[in-house]
Amino acid sequence: MEISSGMQDEIKAHLDGHFIGLTEACWKIFEFNMHGELPAVQHLPIHLSNKHYVNFYAYQTVNEVLARQNVEKTQLTAWFDYNSVYDNGLGLTYW
Repeated sequence: MEISSGMQDEIKAHLDGHFIGLTEACWKIFEFNMHGELPAVQHLPIHLSNKHYVNFYAYQTVNEVLARQNVEKTQLTAWFDYNSVYDNGLGLTYW
């Protein structure tokens, strides 16, 4: 399919040519995973002490952001806290 400027409409070409077969349609209808990872891996960011990212809105002041509950917690520190209480995560590798 050509657009008036002479460029090809790749999105329309993909939608026109994309075919979903019976098995793929059933797989998507029943919301099965399309792929899997073994072992399951989750990326946990590493940061220096007191140097982690904090999300905030432009209208918030620094004091409002720092006063939030758990502002010092990150995925990394929460992972360490969890492993200090429960032992089922001790066999997992952090990388």
